[in-house]
Amino acid sequence: MKHALKKAAVAGIVGEILYFISMASFLLTQNEAALTFWEAMTVAGAVIMLIVLAVIADEYKIQQMHHRLMLISLSGTVFLTSLAHFTSIGVIRKLESQGVSVPDHFKIGASPSIEMTIDYTAWGFFMGAAFIALFLGVKAKTIKIFSAVCGLLCLCGFVGSFISDPLWYIAPLGYGIGFLLMCVFVLRSAKAR
Repeated sequence: MKHALKKAAVAGIVGEILYFISMASFLLTQNEAALTFWEAMTVAGAVIMLIVLAVIADEYKIQQMHHRLMLISLSGTVFLTSLAHFTSIGVIRKLESQGVSVPDHFKIGASPSIEMTIDYTAWGFFMGAAFIALFLGVKAKTIKIFSAVCGLLCLCGFVGSFISDPLWYIAPLGYGIGFLLMCVFVLRSAKAR
């Protein structure tokens, strides 16, 4: 199982790095191909996080009820972020390329918008719930701390987005930076065993 834990931690680290590269490439170039790469990495990142957190939960012997709640929440993240980003790639941008004027409230990246609310729900509410389920279901102190902090940051960003859009950016500290740090810790712990 130690080998699976190492592979999962490495997958989480690589997934996060690729996500950050995709985000930076869009922010620097502002072109369509970079935006598509970023959106694809967002969806891929959700799937990677589902797999990685499932392996971590198994290795750290999460309680069955919390394991189910975590997997349901992670599945919600995958489903909703896929819905938002595939709609953006497959519908919104196609309509715009055909000259159709799509109102901002239907676009990813615009605020307020339907797609951003769906994505905030995926990454703020459901990812936050997944981290909290992990926190509640494991006994390992460091994993509990990482998952509690990540979960609270995600949920605070989700709630904050209803108050002021910039408050959303609290959430990526949880599912982005916090998850990356958790994977680094898990990798180092697996190597030390």
